[in-house]
Amino acid sequence: MNRSRKRLLTIMLAVLLLLGMQKLALAQEIRTTSERADFEVYTSYEEMMDYLQQVQASSTEMLLSDFGETIEGRVQPFAIFSRPMVTNPAEAWATGKPIVLLAANVHGGERTVREGLLICIRELATAGTEMNELLDDLVVLTVPSINPDGLVRATRGNSLGIDLNRDYIKLEQPALRNFAQNILLTWYPHVFLDGHNGGAYPYNICYQGPAHAASNQSITHLSDREIFPFIGAELEKGGFKAWYYSGGNEEAWRTAPTEPRISINYGGFINCFGLLYESPRQSRPDGANSALIACRALVKYCARNPEKIKMHVDLARRETVELGQKAQGEIPVQIRTGPKDYKVSYVIAQGRGEEEQIIQVTNADLMMEPIPTKTRPRPYAYILEPRAYKAVEMLKRQKIMIEVLQEETEIDVEAYLMTGLERGPVYDHPASATVTCADETVKRTQTFPKGTYIVRTGQMMGRVVCHMLEPETTDNVITWNAMDAILPRAPRPPAQADQPPTEQRAGRIRAGAGAGAGAAGQRAGRAGAGAAQRTGRAGAGMPPAGMQRGGQAREPIIPIFKLMIPTALPTKILK
Repeated sequence: MNRSRKRLLTIMLAVLLLLGMQKLALAQEIRTTSERADFEVYTSYEEMMDYLQQVQASSTEMLLSDFGETIEGRVQPFAIFSRPMVTNPAEAWATGKPIVLLAANVHGGERTVREGLLICIRELATAGTEMNELLDDLVVLTVPSINPDGLVRATRGNSLGIDLNRDYIKLEQPALRNFAQNILLTWYPHVFLDGHNGGAYPYNICYQGPAHAASNQSITHLSDREIFPFIGAELEKGGFKAWYYSGGNEEAWRTAPTEPRISINYGGFINCFGLLYESPRQSRPDGANSALIACRALVKYCARNPEKIKMHVDLARRETVELGQKAQGEIPVQIRTGPKDYKVSYVIAQGRGEEEQIIQVTNADLMMEPIPTKTRPRPYAYILEPRAYKAVEMLKRQKIMIEVLQEETEIDVEAYLMTGLERGPVYDHPASATVTCADETVKRTQTFPKGTYIVRTGQMMGRVVCHMLEPETTDNVITWNAMDAILPRAPRPPAQADQPPTEQRAGRIRAGAGAGAGAAGQRAGRAGAGAAQRTGRAGAGMPPAGMQRGGQAREPIIPIFKLMIPTALPTKILK
C-alpha cells in the first residue's frame, strides 16, 4: 500500500472514530429530568416524551412510535431496537432472535422502574455501550409508560381510578387494551417485563415469574433456576439485593397472586416469560440505579441464552396448540399456592424507625408452588349460542380465533349444571359473578343453529380460551358479566339426603392434589352411565333461562358447551 493510500485510510478511520465519539458525547449529554436532579424528582410525562425524541434523534438503531392513546388522549410511546433494524413484527420474527419487551408504569404512581428503564433506553440507542452491543442478538421493545393518565396524576389507576393491572382478561380500559392488542398480541415477545413499586425492604428489587398452574411450568422453572439468580448476581455486583416478591416472616415467604388478570400470569397464559420487577421502599437514587441494573441484567441474560429462551417459548406454544387439537390434558380451574419442595433463606425487616432490625431467616418455606385443586378435561372446542355475543366480544378483544356455524348442525356436547351463583365486587368490578357447578357434566346431542360460535382450544391463545370459557375459573366470561343475560336461574340447594355419595356418582372424579376430600378437591369429568347421568337431545330454540316451554323448571345448564372430540364442522372464521 503506497503512502497516499495509507494516509487516506488513516484519515477515514479518524473521521469515523470522531463521529462515533461525537455520537457518544451527544448521548451522554441527554439526561432524564430525574437524572439531572439526582433522582430526587421524577420525570414527568411531557419530559419523558421530549427525552425519548432526543434519544431517537441521536441514534440510527432506535425507532420511536406509539401504540395508542389513553382515555384523555395521551400518546402511549414505544421504541424498537435491533441490529439490523426491524420495523414490524414479521421482520422481527424473521431475524430468528428473541424479542424482549421491557415495560413499566401500568400503575401510574409507580415510577421507579420507569426511571431505570428510561436510562436503559438511552444505552440501547447509543453506539459503544454494552446494551447497544447486544442488539446483534436481540430485538428489544420498550414501553416506559403503559398508563400515562395515571402517571400525570401519580395514581395507581387510570383517569377513572381503575387498576389496569387487573384488566388483562377483560381488556375494558383503552390504555391496557392498546398495550395488549398492539404490543403483546402483535409482536408476541418471548420475554415480557413489567415494572412496579412494591415488594419488601431491605431488598432493592423483588421479582417473580408466572404463578398460575395453567401456564407452561418450564417457563416458570427457568425463571426461578436461571434468570432470577443471574439478575440477583448482577445486582449484588452493584451493591444491591434481590429476592422474590412480595414479603415474608420467620416461617415462610409469600409470593404474588395467581389470577391471569395480572400481567405476569397473563404472560404465562400467552406463552411467554411474564416477569415482574417490584422496587421496594428505598432512596430514590438506589431505586433508579437498581432498576437500571436489573433491566440491563435481563437483556444480558437473554442475549447470552437466546436459544434457550426461544426453546422454552416455542415448546409452550406448540404444547398449547397440540393439546387443544387433540383434546388432551386437564385445565386447572381452581388452584392454591403451596410450598416449594426445598427450603430458602432470606432477610426481613422487623420494627419501625430507629427500632427497625434486619433479621436473617433460614430454612423457611417459599410459598410459590401452584397446586391445582380442581381440574376439568380440555375440550376440542367450546360452543356458544348466537345469544352469547357479549362473551364473544370479550374473546375477540384477546384476538382469539372464533368460527361461526354456516348451517344448522347436530353436535354431541357436554355442559355444566349450575349449583350456585354469587355476586360481589372484585377490585374495580362492582358485581362480578361466581358460579359453582355439579361435578358431573351433562351429555347431550343438541342441534345448534346457523350463527353459533365455535371456539377451538388448539390455537396459540388456547390457554386463555380455556380459562375464559371454563365457568369455575377466576377470570371467565361469567365472572365479568358477559353471560348475565343468558345464565340459568340459580337453583335452590338440594337437600343433603338427595345427594348420592361421591363414590357412587357417575363420571370421572378424583381428589385434587393437596385438596383433601370433598368437592373442592375433586376434578369433574364426563358423566358415565348410571342414574346420575343426564342425557338427551335438545333443539336449538331455547326458552328463557331457568324455564322449559310450558313454564316448567328446567335443568340449570350453563350455556357454554364443550365439544370433547375433534369433529369436522361447517364453519367460517369470524372477522
